[in-house]
Amino acid sequence: MTAILPFTRPAAGDRKDRRADIGTVSSHQPPTGPGTSVAGPVAPWVESFACHRRSPQDVYWLKENAELLSLLRVMQQRVGEGVGAGDFRDEADLSPLRPFYERAARQLRFFPQYYRFILSICLDYEDLIGTGRIGPDTRAAELAHWVAHQGLVEAEMSDLQRAEARQLLARRGIAVPVDPGLDDRLRRFARRCQTFAIPNRKAAYELTHIVFYLSDYGRRDLGLDGAVQRSLTYAGILACLDQDLDLLSEICIALRYCGVTPPPLWEQALARASEGFVITPDGFHGDMDGYHAYFVTQWWHVLSATPAARNGQSGVAEPMTELAALPEGAGGALHIAMPASTSLLRPLSAWLLDVGGLSRMTARQLWRSAVDDIAAQYGAPTAQQLLDLQHSSPMFHSFWQIFSRSDDCGARLRVIGSDGLSLPPRSTF
Repeated sequence: MTAILPFTRPAAGDRKDRRADIGTVSSHQPPTGPGTSVAGPVAPWVESFACHRRSPQDVYWLKENAELLSLLRVMQQRVGEGVGAGDFRDEADLSPLRPFYERAARQLRFFPQYYRFILSICLDYEDLIGTGRIGPDTRAAELAHWVAHQGLVEAEMSDLQRAEARQLLARRGIAVPVDPGLDDRLRRFARRCQTFAIPNRKAAYELTHIVFYLSDYGRRDLGLDGAVQRSLTYAGILACLDQDLDLLSEICIALRYCGVTPPPLWEQALARASEGFVITPDGFHGDMDGYHAYFVTQWWHVLSATPAARNGQSGVAEPMTELAALPEGAGGALHIAMPASTSLLRPLSAWLLDVGGLSRMTARQLWRSAVDDIAAQYGAPTAQQLLDLQHSSPMFHSFWQIFSRSDDCGARLRVIGSDGLSLPPRSTF
């Protein structure tokens, strides 16, 4: 379970990015679920992010609050499926955000470059308190119409941002101008699995968000094929190697939105790591912390809350459907430290660069040699982690073929001419 430090204000000069391996005391609170009570865990979280961590004039305030409300909305929808905890009903939990909601039109006119954050906050705010279904005359609907009439979506240079904007406007029944190639371009990017077998966090996050937007966060069939599952699997293997809790959570969420259960090893690792977060009331001083990793890990917990998981039959820790409940009186600028971890991606990549590129071994031989060398340098348990990861997915071998870069860039290649036709082979060096 998440550890919560006592309510303290660190002395000047204390390290701000506390890790989860320091001495802490866990605080278990009975589950209440988001929106079930003003005394539940939601209110202090909203107050912290709305009032204490950052100034509303900071773009990171917009980002953090948009992501918090997005998480609460996911939790609300999931809980509402089986438990009936449909809406917040009492707006008190979200009251710290009411002033922003009231002045959102002014914010949007002054900061149109941040329209996706502003619109997302207002949409989720309304949906959480139940006013989003009243009709077309809500404030978020007015803002969405303004965004569409101003052509802000057309000013986007990124297909991914256009897809996000389209998804946001569609929540109030607004269709953006038809871009017939948008979905095809997104799918083409997602299907090129080779991209995701080479470390590139930006590309991996774009992949997961393509799945989020095309599926409307799991509400509709994506129409994606097995190549996208392979891309997600390759990205997940890299996230496991890097011990990247944030990215791995998003990948497991995306796989579930594709209708695919992630490898048990990955989800077991997420369940263990998610217990290592340390939350310090009034411990945030402006630096980046692990809040996003905490949010997406909670999001994954919600999606993995199947009946089998609740009964302890999945091999995964019992899923959580609420944010950590804070001790009474705790609050202020919450600081969230990620659990300590050790990446195997860097040493493995360094070994491949130094040794693999000089050898004539096959990809399989390279793998066996890499495991042996990692064992010699870092010990047998570390090498066993590599072997466990190898067996976590049948796609590991094809992943390694690409990741090991065993092909020769200096080989004689066919050259592509200016007319796009392939010419006879020639040496590139």
